[in-house]
Parts: sequence; structure tokens; C-alpha cells
Amino acid sequence: YDFGDKFGAAPDAAANLLKRAAAMGFTPALCFHPGTQCTDANAWQEYIEAAAQIAQRAGVQIARLNVGGGFPADRGQGAPNLEDTFKTIEMAARSIGLGRKQLLCEPGRAMVANAATLAVRIKSRRGDAVYFNDGIYGGMIELRDMGPSGLVRLVDSGGAPREGACKRFAAFGPTCDSLDHLPGGIDLPADAQPDDYVLIGGMGAYSSCLSTGFNGYGLAQMETVADVYGHCDAAR
Repeated sequence: YDFGDKFGAAPDAAANLLKRAAAMGFTPALCFHPGTQCTDANAWQEYIEAAAQIAQRAGVQIARLNVGGGFPADRGQGAPNLEDTFKTIEMAARSIGLGRKQLLCEPGRAMVANAATLAVRIKSRRGDAVYFNDGIYGGMIELRDMGPSGLVRLVDSGGAPREGACKRFAAFGPTCDSLDHLPGGIDLPADAQPDDYVLIGGMGAYSSCLSTGFNGYGLAQMETVADVYGHCDAAR
């Protein structure tokens, strides 16, 4: 995601805005966002140092610093090392005179992504293309931009896992819209069949909240379960 096209300000503009906000009597603060699924802890350090430089240029002591979102969730490459990121943030904040109580963050995805798995049914298969009962207007909307994670598993209609060698399939949703497909497709076991279910993990952050219900399709129901099948190593 390129956040810079809509939000944010370059350092000079940020310094001017911060100075003006303080002069108007508002509590001066700054925020930044290092980018979705950021796995480099140094990004936070660089932004914190940049925030200090902006405040110094404005001649303002900031009361709060929002270190943004961007905290990554497991997308099949293993659990991110968030502890190192937190330590880096704390050390960088201390170096510019800010303590824990002056920091805010937006943990979002890192907290809830792995709390939900999206189950989509294969309605039809035509050669190397599969057609799902859900698509980018439903629970798969974020996959249009992020792509499927490595947390993908295929089970047959009885729940038994298919574990054959995987191949790339073109993947289409159920609506009449030609945009309703996954760019780049999805890797599934080659013996995928109609009525099989694709279990896509890491979908707790942006699925139900973005589902549109376009053409009457969308997320049908939510179920609370104790466990689901893990990821398919061959589908990474």
C-alpha cells in the first residue's frame, strides 16, 4: 500500500504544521506509519528519529508519538519477532526523551489476523482455473492487493486434507464482474475438485469488515471452532 498518495506530509510541511498546531494551543503530537506487514524493526527507529528532527525544527516538544501500525502478522513465514520491534521502539523513543506513556500504536493486524480462517468452496474447476463461492467483493477483498498468504490448505467436502503436489490456479469469484479474480492466482494441490474447501488463514483483520455483499454474495456466516487445519507447506 502506498499511504503517501492520500495521507502524510514531508518533513518540512510536518514541521510547519506541528509549529502551527502548538501555536493554536493544541497538544502537539506526531504520528507515522512504516507500512503494512513491516518486518524491519529499523524502520521504526528511522521514523522515530525523523519525528525528533521534525519537532526540533518546529521548536516544539511533542507530548505524544503514535508509532503507527504496520506490525506484521504470520502469513506463513513463521511468527514475526515483534519483541525485537518493541525493544527497538522503546530504545529509540528513550533516545529522544519519550517514555512508554507517551507512545501510542495501532497494532490492528498483528493482534487479530490469525484469529480467523476464511473457508471458501470451489464451485467449479475448468482446467487450471477454479471458481469460488466468494471473491474480492466478499471476504477475499484484501487478497486482491496482498495476495494469498502461505496459510492455505485444501480439504475435500468431508474435511480430509488434500496434500498432493501444488500448482498455480487462476482463481475467480462468483460474481459477473471480470474484476472478481485474484491477481496472480492461488497455489493449490493439483487434484483440487469442485466442493473442496480452501482454508485461508490470517484473515481476521480485513475480511468481514470489507465484505460488500455485491450481487448478493459475501460472507455467509461465522463459526467459532477450536482448531482448523494448518497451512499447506507445498502451497507457500
